[in-house]
Amino acid sequence: MSVFDPKHETMPRAALEQVQLERLQALVARLKRNVRRYRDALGDRHVSSLADLAGLPLTQPEDLIQAFPYGMFALPLREVIRLHSTTGPEARQLVIGHTRNDLVNWGRLTARQFAAAGMTEHDVVQLCFEGGLIKGAAGYTLGAEMIEASIIPEDPYHIDYQLAMLRNYRVTVLITTPSNARDLMEVLRTRRLDPQSLQLRCVLLSRPVPASEREELKTGLFADVRCNFGVAEILNPGLCVECAEGRHHVNEDHFLPEIVDGELVVTTLCREAMPLLRYATRIAATLAADKCACGRTGVTLTPGTRLDGRLRVNEITLYAPQIAEVLSHTRASGTPFKLDIAERGITIGLKISDALFPDIMGDLVTLQQEVEREFATRLGIHAEVRYLEAYHFASSILPQGTCAPFATRP
Repeated sequence: MSVFDPKHETMPRAALEQVQLERLQALVARLKRNVRRYRDALGDRHVSSLADLAGLPLTQPEDLIQAFPYGMFALPLREVIRLHSTTGPEARQLVIGHTRNDLVNWGRLTARQFAAAGMTEHDVVQLCFEGGLIKGAAGYTLGAEMIEASIIPEDPYHIDYQLAMLRNYRVTVLITTPSNARDLMEVLRTRRLDPQSLQLRCVLLSRPVPASEREELKTGLFADVRCNFGVAEILNPGLCVECAEGRHHVNEDHFLPEIVDGELVVTTLCREAMPLLRYATRIAATLAADKCACGRTGVTLTPGTRLDGRLRVNEITLYAPQIAEVLSHTRASGTPFKLDIAERGITIGLKISDALFPDIMGDLVTLQQEVEREFATRLGIHAEVRYLEAYHFASSILPQGTCAPFATRP
């Protein structure tokens, strides 16, 4: 068993709960003092035991939207040295702030995952997230630097370039998305290349995948496969550690998890810039506190489905209102449409009408290119436009600015 921080990761349960209580009490006091929204919501509530947590108010994603950009910060902006954004309900932007200590903690928590995967200072790590540096790449970089591994934070533009980098740099650990890992596996398979010709011994995926897919990748890449689970508003990566038993242990000395009506709720115990009390993640999950053979004492978390309608297209998170918003910048603005979600892109069905095409049919091609270009530049996803006759909409004419899936491919 490889543990980066044995003191906290394997802490006896009674001692861990005492640490949680002390940090929760300090958190509540700090929120009352420094964040007006929490001061109003908490009133005269106080915490004398962990059981009191259930009586404290929940923080909803909508609270972060209403407080945009800095209304949830517990410190002056001059002490916040990094800002990350993520997408919340109704495609509204959320801002997450970090102090220098927050970044140090982020690195240490990510290093716990790396140590659990057997990574050491002798490893060469490549980050590859298809289409640019995702927010979580900062956490992976901090974690790799914490264990003093060599890291290549470079995103190849083509799978051939990535394969060359893996060979030339003798990469031993690949941190990437499930779709990129599958692409790499398929290239090796179709070209009849031996995966053992690479130096890979571990692939860390950015999100969980089914057991069958994990086993396929493990065989196809001839490497151990681990999966990260995180929540952007809380910490991603760094919320959990997946151990050798394939279980996600919550780093409970930093995060206090609950399940409320089937939904994962998390309290950040140590974050300085933007602490969150009982944050409703909009993710279905279960928690288990049974003993694990790895020796870690943090509860294990099994994530389920999203509860807020969030979509994933080519590893990019997306909400349905974003589709209508992008279309509003084209001549298709206000036109009823239907949406087909696939893993790599979307297909948009637009109703053909005289109002949309008053002149020549050549406008069909022009509008198609316009819409597809807008989705590529604004959301970074591939969109295919199809034109539908009026009878496709006869059963359900869609209101302006709305969408309804007509098919969902696996």
